[in-house]
Amino acid sequence: MATSVYVVDSSFKRTQIKVTPGKYLREVLEEACKTRKLSPEEYALRSQSNKTIDLSQPFRLSGLSAGAKLQLVQASKSPGVVSIALQLPESEGGTRLNDKFPSNTSLWLVLRKYEDAVAGSPSQKLNLTQRGVPSSDSGAGRLMYEQPCLNLMGRSLETFSDLQKTLAQLGLNGGTVLIRLAFTPTQTPLEEAMKEISNYFTSIDSVPAGLGSSAMQGPTTSKAQENTAEEIPITDAASTTAPEEQDPTSQSSPPEDPSTTTNSINGISVYLPPTSNTPAAALQSDDPSVFEPTIDHAKSHQAALQQAGRNKRLLSDKELADAAAAQQAQLATIHSVVVRVRYPDQSQIETTVYASETAAELYARVKETLAHADQPFELRYTGTKTHEVLPDSSTKRLVRDFGFRGKVLVTLLWGAEASVEARLGASLKDEYRRQAKDLKVELQTQQAVGEEAHRSAMGKGAAAGSGSGSGGGGEDKKVDLESKMKKFLGFNKKK
Repeated sequence: MATSVYVVDSSFKRTQIKVTPGKYLREVLEEACKTRKLSPEEYALRSQSNKTIDLSQPFRLSGLSAGAKLQLVQASKSPGVVSIALQLPESEGGTRLNDKFPSNTSLWLVLRKYEDAVAGSPSQKLNLTQRGVPSSDSGAGRLMYEQPCLNLMGRSLETFSDLQKTLAQLGLNGGTVLIRLAFTPTQTPLEEAMKEISNYFTSIDSVPAGLGSSAMQGPTTSKAQENTAEEIPITDAASTTAPEEQDPTSQSSPPEDPSTTTNSINGISVYLPPTSNTPAAALQSDDPSVFEPTIDHAKSHQAALQQAGRNKRLLSDKELADAAAAQQAQLATIHSVVVRVRYPDQSQIETTVYASETAAELYARVKETLAHADQPFELRYTGTKTHEVLPDSSTKRLVRDFGFRGKVLVTLLWGAEASVEARLGASLKDEYRRQAKDLKVELQTQQAVGEEAHRSAMGKGAAAGSGSGSGGGGEDKKVDLESKMKKFLGFNKKK
């Protein structure tokens, strides 16, 4: 019996999706994104209680009721980690193989990874993707292709198109899953099947490095396997890059100051991705006194409340036009801007763009550095509202039309049709990676500058608070505020 659910996006627009008991929630997400012309790889669904919904479940097992309202929210940009247990058929020993994969790995590459995991073992060699069986029972005749078929949580995946799907496209973004493998004889000759495989899977040998070592286990399931999801580390795209794609010369070079190195090609400075998943700022110890509230904090907070409580007149058309003209006059004084581009593998480049350059010229400059320049991508920057997409326009200029000034950080994201090799491999060409250096950041200097700016802002807030009152009684108000603050902090408690 069919029913409906409603998907609400960030602009509170509601989309009605018809569902059946066997319809998977990943299909609900895809239909909602198709209606809004969005990429389903960048979004997730949440319930009204703000819980992330498991997209791998069918509607009848999801716990959702008819007419449920689901929220369409931004998904994490870094791929999740999925722990996969592959149950082999009895013809292959009935054992179970365990490994961890990024959620953007296709099922075909999962099978190829398990093949390579035991390829060096003389005791057992697996052939899961290129199997052939004789066309006759006597053993003679032509070899016919034996198709690998996967059973994933009750869903059968039996064609090359199904094996092209990634784990995320099946709703698997984390946790642990059991996949049962079987083989089905076909009437396709083995050599024709190999040609068809090469058409479906352009890089059949580009197997991603596993996130954990493969383990051979018996056909029985233990409780330790069910809890492996809790031990999965959270990694970013840089950790899934194949080792052979990294340049050994750039890794062995010592860190240098970006201001003194010559790591530039055509005026583009190149920096290596960070070696640790923990941001360097998180490793810097802070002064505990910074978090202690002071009188200046109270004054600044009181001034902000008073300012927010005042009625404000809307600007007239003339005032809006004058503000826009003043902004354009300020932008006209900018001659150049430093743009830093961050790639999916966390490597970065830094280049200088001039006021006359357009967004299309920046796209062309970035595309020149990509190892997979033929794959679709987009650039995003922090605009006036949110993290906006920078359009590939040859008429709009970066400074005048998009408001670039000072130093701007731009993030590169692969398009929905980008290949697995582009997503998991190195982003930059070899010639740029050879010139890459470590990005050295002076954390103590930045922290001192930040503290000084904070103290200056607090001083302005305190001045605004003292100036907003009436003429008399300034000293009395100051003493009263200090006594209230001390009482709030517990300094006046009797012992």
